[in-house]
Amino acid sequence: MINKKTLALTTVSLLCLGCSAVANTEQNLAQTHVDKAYALAGDTFMRTTAELQCSTDNRAMAFFKDKTVPPATKIFDNLYYVGVTPVGAYALQTSDGIILIDALNNTQEAQEVIESGMLSVGLEPADIKTIIVTHGHGDHYGGAKYLAEKYQASVMMSELDWDMAINPAPRPARPGMPAPNWSTAPDKDLVATDGQEVTLGDTTVKIVFTPGHTPGTLSLIFPVTENGARHTAALWGGTGIPKDKGLAQAYVNSANKFAKLAKDMNVDVALSNHAFVDDSLRRMAELRANPDKANPFIIGQQMVQDYTQVIAECASAAVARMPTE
Repeated sequence: MINKKTLALTTVSLLCLGCSAVANTEQNLAQTHVDKAYALAGDTFMRTTAELQCSTDNRAMAFFKDKTVPPATKIFDNLYYVGVTPVGAYALQTSDGIILIDALNNTQEAQEVIESGMLSVGLEPADIKTIIVTHGHGDHYGGAKYLAEKYQASVMMSELDWDMAINPAPRPARPGMPAPNWSTAPDKDLVATDGQEVTLGDTTVKIVFTPGHTPGTLSLIFPVTENGARHTAALWGGTGIPKDKGLAQAYVNSANKFAKLAKDMNVDVALSNHAFVDDSLRRMAELRANPDKANPFIIGQQMVQDYTQVIAECASAAVARMPTE
């Protein structure tokens, strides 16, 4: 006869075996997504994306310690990078002024990086008419208040991320991450909606609601030109994959949604608001050194789809690693 103690031990052992089997299945599924991401990336710039986004060791945090400022760079006839190494800002030139995409960490960076960078490439900061903030973290909105007040520019963010920016929650310390040095959020202004088109002069930016990195992250699709030839760029607005399983799954869904829109709109240029994530810093250096060579940011429609899928696969791996609720 089996006594109660033996039966209890047997039950616990079986439960532990079941837990191990589930854990192994989750890890196998996660690895499948990682393998798909690396296969899509190959030896292209997307390899950097896969290595950073699919990792579990917070290796991307090291980039946030880098305080260097790359030279302001003309990426296209009408698009300029005016950001720092850890986080980007882009000046989109139109026939009626400039749309600034993101505004870095603080007033000092707005002055010393955005304004100075724009002047160095022949742009006038006074021409900034609209600032689109991709999401409500201070490294993207920090310089917006200063710029908006100085140049009477409008500022746009999603409703959810306006709330986040204006009422920021305490940010716990993150391993390897420097403490935030963010200026105060701008006063609440324009509220972006999914599918909205923002037109300034001859240029229209399509707003795409892509929750995940934050509840109200915005990604953008807009025209660029290279030697007068038209191309279409897509900028992914939220890089880091959240630790919350619901938001992480939303991130996956948003990446798939953005990929479909990019395909429908014939997007052939992919950009990130953190230029280290997609090897843009190296590609910009290449562009500065060899301005007459083929533009490394024009990657073609299929590679844009692959890039977006790399993002989705890495996020799917993160979801698979998270405990089942």
